[in-house]
Parts: sequence; structure tokens; C-alpha cells
Amino acid sequence: MNNEYIHIISENLLHRAVEVHVIGCGGTGSQLLPRLAQLSKCMVALGHPHGLNVHVWDADTVSEHNCLRQNFFPCDVGHNKASIMVNRLNIGHGLAWHDEPRLFTSDALEHKSVDFIVGCVDSKAARREIDAFARASYHTGYWIDAGNDAVSGQVIVGQFGKAVGDSPMRLPLVSELYPEIVTGPDDNSPSCSARESILKQGLATNAMAATWIYSWLAEALRHGQINYSGIFFNLASGRSSSIPVSKEAWDAIRPVPVEPLALPKAS
Repeated sequence: MNNEYIHIISENLLHRAVEVHVIGCGGTGSQLLPRLAQLSKCMVALGHPHGLNVHVWDADTVSEHNCLRQNFFPCDVGHNKASIMVNRLNIGHGLAWHDEPRLFTSDALEHKSVDFIVGCVDSKAARREIDAFARASYHTGYWIDAGNDAVSGQVIVGQFGKAVGDSPMRLPLVSELYPEIVTGPDDNSPSCSARESILKQGLATNAMAATWIYSWLAEALRHGQINYSGIFFNLASGRSSSIPVSKEAWDAIRPVPVEPLALPKAS
């Protein structure tokens, strides 16, 4: 018996600008954003009326060692990561995207509608803010979370919002599948040198995570449907494994049964 399903995205995403908020413009975020610019242009070329409307959040400035593993140049050193990346893409591609040169917090968007919030962060504290936003959001949206170490990583897509809260086939949030990702103190410290950064994050894992985010969005937004809700990859073994749109698959990942996502009432 086949217990796998196809996830259908909302029809309105195919007929208006798709609101995307990228949280973090470091290793993964800086690799992802040029791909999103490409995706937006391709969507328009294929008949989408507006493509993507992207906001980029990051409070950090570019350091010299960021110019190796992250997608920055020596001339960017000292400038805010979100601002320099958005400005470059706007000029190069004729976009009108938005930089948010500050930390993202759960109340930063004041309950605005967000179609996709893409977490390219590496701390539990940052994920807790995204998780709190998703759980408080009345509007339907997706949280795409990317994480990696030196040779492996994962991208997990979950849904939030009142309209999907009671659906047994709602894509579960990464914090529901892996609660430890938002609980407890952070045990990672920022890399302070190029060597530390490369040893800790690897050379290609961030780019691969960015590619999988791009791939999921491109497939879902082009065809209006998709049959997986996440991916695990390992560059050392050359293997990847997807998470099917399947309640059985999600239940197998969850450490213990969880209650349905509690969602706010309309104000």
C-alpha cells in the first residue's frame, strides 16, 4: 500500500508575488540568494506575473575570512551582509528586493503574511525566533530550515498557519521533527578564522544546502506540487535521501508523538 502523497501548494502563489524572507546571509544564505534571483527571473519567463519578493535579514558585517567560504568579495569587508548582497542582486538583475540589516525576531514582522521563511542560521537561539514566529502566525506559510556540518546536512520544509493547523497532512515543522534544534543552550561558537570556518562547515556543504532549497522551491513553484518535504545529504558518501510527503515517514522521525501545532485565533 502506497502511503505517500503529493503536496499541493496554494493556488494563489502562482498568481501574485511570492513573499520570501531569508534569515541569515552567511554560508548558506549568501549562496542561496543568487539562485533565488535566477528562480524569480525564470518564473516570470514561464508566465508567473511577479516572481519572488525577497527580504534578507542579517545583522553581521562581512569579515575577511567570509570571502572564502561565503559568497562575498574582499571589497565587501566591513559592509552589512544583507545590504551588500541585496544591493548587488538588485543592480545586476533589475530587482527591488529588501535588506533588513538586523537580527530577525519573532515579532519583527508584526503578523504580516509570509509565504516562505527560509532559515539559513546555525544557532538554536535564531531558530527559536523563527519557530516562535511560525507558531504565532495566523497566515499560512512555509518554514524551510537548512542545517549542515562539515560533510552532511539537511533541508526540511514545514507548514504553519491557521488554515492548515488541523490537517493531518500538514508538512511538520523542523522543530516538531527535531525538538532539540530549538531547545537548550547553543554549543557552537562563531568561527574566527578562515581555517576554522572551513573545518567546521566544509567547502561545499553550504552550497549544497542552498541548492536543495532552490530545487525544492523551483519544483514546487513551477508545478504547483511536490512529493517530498525534506532532504538529507552526505558529501563524503555522495548520498542523499528525501523525506516523502507521508505521515508514516514523519512519525518515524519524531522522537515521541506530538500534539497538533497550536495556532492563534483570528484577532
